[in-house]
Amino acid sequence: MLLRTAMCLLLAVAARGQVFEVASIRLHPVAVNQPIMKNPDRNPIRISGNRVELTMIGLKGLVMAAYNVKEYQVSGGPEWASRIDSLWDIAAKTPGDGQAGIESVRMMLQDLLTERFRLKLRRETKQLPVYNLVVAKGGPKLKSASETSSAVRGMRRGSMDQLAALLSVMVRRPVIDKTGLPGNYDYSNEFAEFDVGAQDWADTISRTLTAIRDQLGLKVEASKAMIETLTIQGAEEPTKN
Repeated sequence: MLLRTAMCLLLAVAARGQVFEVASIRLHPVAVNQPIMKNPDRNPIRISGNRVELTMIGLKGLVMAAYNVKEYQVSGGPEWASRIDSLWDIAAKTPGDGQAGIESVRMMLQDLLTERFRLKLRRETKQLPVYNLVVAKGGPKLKSASETSSAVRGMRRGSMDQLAALLSVMVRRPVIDKTGLPGNYDYSNEFAEFDVGAQDWADTISRTLTAIRDQLGLKVEASKAMIETLTIQGAEEPTKN
């Protein structure tokens, strides 16, 4: 009887996937007037040995991290999830003493969201209007990250996929890397960093896309694509501990 019970528990854990050995969830102390900086190309999951941390992250950001999707792929969610005082700090420990891989940690985070946030998701694939990031006429004007110093002030380095993610936040539409350019590049903060609170949003977009064309030799083209989406159908604030 005891063996059968133990086997049932093991099968239940296997069905749910890998789980954290222990996890602490606490509200991040945020001042009312503290700005929340968006950095869509940053992986918020920090792994050090068997320790995992995520800091100052909301429910939508947690879903993005756990399922490795972009911001435009996640919608829905309860009212509390969009409040500035609903940002979380998570500290967890993975099983064993070695360092867990990022995919294993994502699976554990998915389990954590289901168990502690009571997260319910609906997956769909939809045809959505998108922009394709392509090479403009005349070819790219990019400098490889290996050609410049990472310490150069006013420069940002990253892949074309990361640049597309930054543009997606700005134009509020999926931007898909179709440049075919591998590796990392340095590109100016003039278009990698933008004022998300700018009043003249259309002007900000126009100036940024012009800079991308003139300085990087890239452009965006309107298109449509089948995109996997996640809709948050339900979630609860976790018990803090």
